[in-house]
Amino acid sequence: MKTVHVSYSDFKSFVTSKSLLPQYTQDDSSYRLFATEGNVCWESLIAKNSADETDFLANVSIYNQPLEIKAGIGRPLRVSASPQPLGTVEHWKGFQITVPIGQTSGYIDITFPTTVYLRGGYIVSNDVDLDDYITADVLLAANNSTYIAGLIDHAWMIPNQPVDFHSAESMAFPTTLKIRVTLNLGTADLNDVHANILVDYFL
Repeated sequence: MKTVHVSYSDFKSFVTSKSLLPQYTQDDSSYRLFATEGNVCWESLIAKNSADETDFLANVSIYNQPLEIKAGIGRPLRVSASPQPLGTVEHWKGFQITVPIGQTSGYIDITFPTTVYLRGGYIVSNDVDLDDYITADVLLAANNSTYIAGLIDHAWMIPNQPVDFHSAESMAFPTTLKIRVTLNLGTADLNDVHANILVDYFL
């Protein structure tokens, strides 16, 4: 990361114009202000008992907020140490896939009534064999057209062993889309085969 030292006036301007989250530390004689933007760290040093200090203290409430990571379209502003977007609550929702007797696959469509920030989830089953696997595709909810193929591709199942699909980030998931999760069996079973899904999202 490259550190760029600027005046206090310029630092405030960058914070405002670039929507940065300023941080600060202090010692006995000064305040060290800094704000990250990608691989650049803007930094300013102001002395205590100065006019700049008076202005800084008047606006200190905007400093040392949780750091957010800027990302692409659909990726939320989030706390740096967590995939959770600011101002949201984490939720969990359960689903179950059933492959009927004599069949080699079954699926479930995962949808939400409102836009959520999807992080991932777990899939577990005590009915599967070692040649059974999970696939998932993102479809358009209106007509089942494939939007993203192979979101999950051949995730092999182990009986009673949760398969973790969590991401380090979360992604906005609108109501116009759905995730079709399919359980594929190596061979048809003489009983119904079930797999349980726990989806982790923020709202």
